[in-house]
Amino acid sequence: MCAIYTSVKDPGFDSEEAKKRKDYMVRLFNYQAPHYDLHDDIIGFGIHRGWGRDVMGEVSRFMQGRRSAYMLDLACGTGFITFNVARNFTNIKIDAFDITPGMVEEAKKRKAKKFADRDITFWVGDAEITYGENKYDLVATCFAFRNFANKNLAAENAFKAIKPGGAFILQDMTKPEKGLFRQAYLFAFKHLLPLAARIVGTEKGAPRYLYNSVMAMPKNADISIILASKGFTNIRHRYQSWGMGTLVVAEKPKE
Repeated sequence: MCAIYTSVKDPGFDSEEAKKRKDYMVRLFNYQAPHYDLHDDIIGFGIHRGWGRDVMGEVSRFMQGRRSAYMLDLACGTGFITFNVARNFTNIKIDAFDITPGMVEEAKKRKAKKFADRDITFWVGDAEITYGENKYDLVATCFAFRNFANKNLAAENAFKAIKPGGAFILQDMTKPEKGLFRQAYLFAFKHLLPLAARIVGTEKGAPRYLYNSVMAMPKNADISIILASKGFTNIRHRYQSWGMGTLVVAEKPKE
């Protein structure tokens, strides 16, 4: 296979940039964790729930003809995708991890309250550290890829962890690439979001971090190049809600 080069460069796992970003994310999301879901609903007007339904559609497509599957929710947060899968698919065993202990604790509480009978395992982990080889039929990461300092490394670890013939689903926030809607969206993101965040009581720096992370999110074409460079094939992608979100699906070739 010919080498595929990506324009998205990693600073390196041990780089100061990566360490500072991870440290800040852990502090930020530990603070946000108890009210994270409520803030998403209020500030985002519940748009993320529609994006989650799109992910469920891809999971359903993947499960056609399969009796069961083993899935990883990568950077799971409070378990938004984990519990959507658990609610809709009784034949999927789920692992889930996140780098933020507070988010994992919230997810564990939700499991104990509503999904105690399901085979779901949560732990604190890092997407940039190898977590399995040919282990999962399906890996999904939602609202997280833009937060990874080393995106190429995260994609490489996902490829390693997926079984041959398995799939990778990537969903996240992004920004419209052109037009008047892009201008309106970025204006609201930069100037109105901080006001809304102040009203609901998010961490002080959260709006600025969210804006910066969305602005740094690679375009769909660049994400596709990253995934292809790691060995994924049959990559398809589409924007959600006029470019505010993105959904990318890729396959690991069968042996």
